[in-house]
Amino acid sequence: MLKRMEGFPPWLLLVVGYVMVALLGYVDYLTGDYSMLVFYFLPIAFAGWYLGRSGALLISVGAGIARFVSDCNSYSGSAVRYWNSFQDTAFLLMVGILVALIKRKLADEPESPPES
Repeated sequence: MLKRMEGFPPWLLLVVGYVMVALLGYVDYLTGDYSMLVFYFLPIAFAGWYLGRSGALLISVGAGIARFVSDCNSYSGSAVRYWNSFQDTAFLLMVGILVALIKRKLADEPESPPES
């Protein structure tokens, strides 16, 4: 099934990534003060693997916005929420770029002949 996803149009994969982020953002809002940052890795890794660096960056920014909105609406005024949201978004961006880089390096690696 994962091989078939490579044949899907990029816009559809991007929409799937944004839907995943929106669902996670809603669950993040419902959970309140509990951090769900780790769960945002799934749509970002998905986008980085199938869409490359630009797709991972787009989904990472969307995830950062979802985290910020859920944090602003789930608990009352914290002076550091803007800084925390910035750090979360930067971390998610790094994860997306690293997944896209790993995929590209694996694709560039030549196939080694089987050892006898």
